[in-house]
Amino acid sequence: MLRIICCLSILISACVYARNDTTINNPFYIGFRNYYGFIIPHSESIRSISYSRPRGVGIDMGWLALDQKVWDHCFCYPMLGFNFYYTDFNNRPILGHAYAMLFFVEPTFAILKRAYLSYRFGMGIAYMDTPYDSLTNPKNLFYSTRISFPLQAAITLNISLYSRLKLRISANYEHISNGGLKQPNKGINYPTIGFGANYFIDQVYVPVRSRITNELYSKNWLFYATLSGTAKTIANNESTRYFIYGLTIEGKKRFARISAFSVGTELTVDYSLKEYLNRIQLDKDYKRAGVLIGHNLLIGRIVFYQKLGAYLYSPYKAKDPIYQRYGLMYRATKNIWAGVDLKAHRHVADFLDIRLSYCFFEAE
Repeated sequence: MLRIICCLSILISACVYARNDTTINNPFYIGFRNYYGFIIPHSESIRSISYSRPRGVGIDMGWLALDQKVWDHCFCYPMLGFNFYYTDFNNRPILGHAYAMLFFVEPTFAILKRAYLSYRFGMGIAYMDTPYDSLTNPKNLFYSTRISFPLQAAITLNISLYSRLKLRISANYEHISNGGLKQPNKGINYPTIGFGANYFIDQVYVPVRSRITNELYSKNWLFYATLSGTAKTIANNESTRYFIYGLTIEGKKRFARISAFSVGTELTVDYSLKEYLNRIQLDKDYKRAGVLIGHNLLIGRIVFYQKLGAYLYSPYKAKDPIYQRYGLMYRATKNIWAGVDLKAHRHVADFLDIRLSYCFFEAE
């Protein structure tokens, strides 16, 4: 429930941000798309049920942000809003369907007079209607809870038919898992191709602005301390969750208008691993430490990031020596950030946590 509240607070704040400039109209639009794809068989245990072809439909509701402040951030006019979508995994008895809502940020960049590219990052919440059950659905190792957390990345070609109507052709990468809340949790990863259109309810008047250089983000190194926490189960058919705590120290430095590089180290105290080691009677430390490098997409108060990590200390070896983190953070004050983060080993989600970050030092 804390994760859901955190996600919703971020979404609401972001939408308020998108509409907070009363000096210019940020046109509202409604979009529609249908899509078709395939499931990546990223584990032998789910290969036999991975040969289905997901298909679905989605509806977007959002704004094209045309504010001066937004332009100053990225020299672009991003779309912000909500994506509501339905996916049929084309294997109804085992995989069922997904009903999801995501918040997304989609910067746009012109390439031709009537065509432009955009790329999207989204995160949200989903209802899954056919979870794993040891008696009635033992083959569904992809997900075991009705509530899951989808991630979405996409690149889209937009073609203007006229000022209010845009055709869209997109390549998407979708991920859905419960973030380690309960096992099994292999997660569903499925690339798709989508076709659709956006229709702007309001007339679109895109202002022409010059690229005046004013530093909205510091060029200095910024150092952050981040606390994180979550809980997860260990095995199938169990309900007891064990806490996982983390501490991350990292430095970030902006290298482009909306991009920053990060490098840091983290310590994870995993009581679910401790319980597992007790069960198999193995005397190993349940703490892990690693180093991280990453990219941060800076869109106003919102940051989407992707990080690649490597374990430096892991007495009980993880599934892979390399792991990834994907997250969304919202700046509550100048130095305080809050958000959510998904840790994964390749295509398999490990856990989803909530985190609070504080900028404690700035250096040239």
